[in-house]
Amino acid sequence: MKQGILLVSVIVGALVLGMVSISGAKPQPGDTKGAMGELRLLPEVLSEVKAPTINQPQWLIDKQAAAARPVQSQSATQPASTKTFTYSIQAWGKVAVDKGEFGRQAAATLSDNRGWLRAGARFSEVASGGDFILVISEASELARRYAPGCSAEYSCRVGPYVIINQDRWVGATPSWNNAGGNLRDYRHMVINHEIGHWLGHGHAGCSSPGQPAPVMLQQSIDLQGCDFNPWPLQNELWVGR
Repeated sequence: MKQGILLVSVIVGALVLGMVSISGAKPQPGDTKGAMGELRLLPEVLSEVKAPTINQPQWLIDKQAAAARPVQSQSATQPASTKTFTYSIQAWGKVAVDKGEFGRQAAATLSDNRGWLRAGARFSEVASGGDFILVISEASELARRYAPGCSAEYSCRVGPYVIINQDRWVGATPSWNNAGGNLRDYRHMVINHEIGHWLGHGHAGCSSPGQPAPVMLQQSIDLQGCDFNPWPLQNELWVGR
């Protein structure tokens, strides 16, 4: 492009110099080839000037092509391989929660792209048995069956049993509610947290106040300065089974 501009400048400069030299001569009567004649020819001369074709360098073509490609968000990235785990649902004790609705909400959590699916864990409900049992339990049943490992206050995981405390399912906890969390997100969190234990995860701490809490933080008890978060963080995306 710069070569084309330089070429036009040279031509225009030559024409201007020619007109200056012509304008120094005395015009003769009837002379149509003086300075004014040269000015009338200038548009015609310029129309014949063609700028050379300048091809874009390959590095610029590559850069433009890369910028045009869609960017895939990390949250949508799927693992190279997956494992499928089966589970069934049970209810323990006097349960007022609708078992079918509990199962539907749990399945929605387990199939959500923000959850353990990102770590390569898929879940399929079966009528009975399975790799683990997902339980909605009356609060007192946890302490009766598995004390002192489990209490009537919180949810728990023991062996193949992933046990959700009915009281927590219905009302979450003061820690969560005081931080402004909603009940549906609490249900996502408690399912992901207890199944995270079954997948091989231990408890985690808050890395920095104001940051999203690890899903394996005991958010039901204390957020430790973190913000409530129902989903596994990037550094939690692994499966120990």
